[in-house]
Amino acid sequence: MSGDPQDTQSGQQVPATSADFFTAEHLERRRQAMAKYTGWKGVDDLDPKVPAGHACGVQTSTRLTQQIKRTHRKQAMDIAVQDVIDVLVAAEVKGWVLMGLHGYVGYLPDPRATQDVDVMVPYSQRKRAVKAIRQAWPELLVRELSQVVRFMDPQDCYPDGEPKPVIDLMLPWAKFQETILAQFVVIDEETQHRIPRLEAALVSKYASMISQHRDREKKEYDAGDFRRMVRANHEHINRDDLRRLADELWDGGADEIEQFLEIALSDQPFPV
Repeated sequence: MSGDPQDTQSGQQVPATSADFFTAEHLERRRQAMAKYTGWKGVDDLDPKVPAGHACGVQTSTRLTQQIKRTHRKQAMDIAVQDVIDVLVAAEVKGWVLMGLHGYVGYLPDPRATQDVDVMVPYSQRKRAVKAIRQAWPELLVRELSQVVRFMDPQDCYPDGEPKPVIDLMLPWAKFQETILAQFVVIDEETQHRIPRLEAALVSKYASMISQHRDREKKEYDAGDFRRMVRANHEHINRDDLRRLADELWDGGADEIEQFLEIALSDQPFPV
């Protein structure tokens, strides 16, 4: 009996894996078939190409997120990034930095909404930061993991009933993140927000893309953001700092992230 899978209805052989299906010949045939359609031609050229800047980016993201909640999720708590920052500053939490979308939104050409606020703090500031957020929003549910303390809105749930996160208090689970906190934080002049340098934002996205513990769906978002940041800021990337930080993630990170930059600029798929 043959070990090859077979379509029992048509009798045709069915490829065992996607790699068997998406051969070079198949992709070329598809490319030629699609070349006759011009429906999207030139549309992407109209998109913004330069970084929005942190102040504009965070303002746009906050406005979009608030509009979504007020229109479609009126029961949800409205906790903005500035609210979280004000609480941490009032509690004298030291060494924090915005991460996630709010941290790198200024490096994107087209800001967007996001679900939660991500802030990374040193381990020494964990208790102080958790206490401050608990006191500011006592109704939030708290889930403590080794690498993050997640605060969730009990009134705003996913369809399966799981409450949605509104604040992620991140902790440096790897050496490169400790280096970010110590050496790769800048203060945005207009907002006074503490944000990661461009190189830190890129390595953080790269780490998410190659993680063995992240869903592919999220990795694809990460890849899109990495590509957009590289394209909008490639002339301003400090390659030496980027390589140094990526090499702290793993011993092949420096060379690989250089390849990822070229992949982003040449519009090729990432090997993740």
